[in-house]
Amino acid sequence: MHRHVKKLWTHDVGLTVLLGMLFMQIFVLYPFETSAVGKMVVHISFSLILISGAMTVVGTPIWGRVILVFVILSLISRSVSGIYPSVLLDSLNALMAAIYFALLIIVILLQVFREGPINAHRIAGAVSVYLLIGMAWGSMYLFVDLQLPGSFSLAQIHTHTGVHSLAVKLYYFSFITLTSVGYGDIYPIHPAAQSLTMLEALVGQLFPAILLARLVSMEIENRQDKRNRGPDDPR
Repeated sequence: MHRHVKKLWTHDVGLTVLLGMLFMQIFVLYPFETSAVGKMVVHISFSLILISGAMTVVGTPIWGRVILVFVILSLISRSVSGIYPSVLLDSLNALMAAIYFALLIIVILLQVFREGPINAHRIAGAVSVYLLIGMAWGSMYLFVDLQLPGSFSLAQIHTHTGVHSLAVKLYYFSFITLTSVGYGDIYPIHPAAQSLTMLEALVGQLFPAILLARLVSMEIENRQDKRNRGPDDPR
């Protein structure tokens, strides 16, 4: 059993599992975070994503340790904020989540772009990176709005439904900005929020194009290398 679990998280299949967990978190669970039960389920799911991300990079000693430290600190901070809620702890959780997602993005890209054939798991890893970009920016939006209330056109949420509803709205805003949908129902007001929004919109346009070009070039190079080696080359 231990061998099978280790194989899951040290091979490319771990990237696909992580993608599945991200999809569940973003598109299924977040809409229910405004209820008490939903908050608990989202918290558990997010904790699993933190652990999953740490296990995915377990084969990279340096990055694995760094991410593991952030996972432990984030889990402790989120548990404490659940018992003693405060703006300071909520802000800390948002900032730590953004840093964690950024580190995980770097590590996953290193795995996706390493030498070897491009398979479905690596493509799943690339999609995971795109989703993590949206989550990282959503966490930064939350941090900014907690520090500078009214940074977005959501002032009514602060007094009525609290930080969880605010987080759901800002993650939603992050993804519609990343994909350049821009319905206009939420918009940045403070200059810091506007700068972050412009940067995410730029990344949302450039990342898929650069990623696709890189994956295609890697696959072409891999196939050419196979042809040059010939069928009798054992490598």
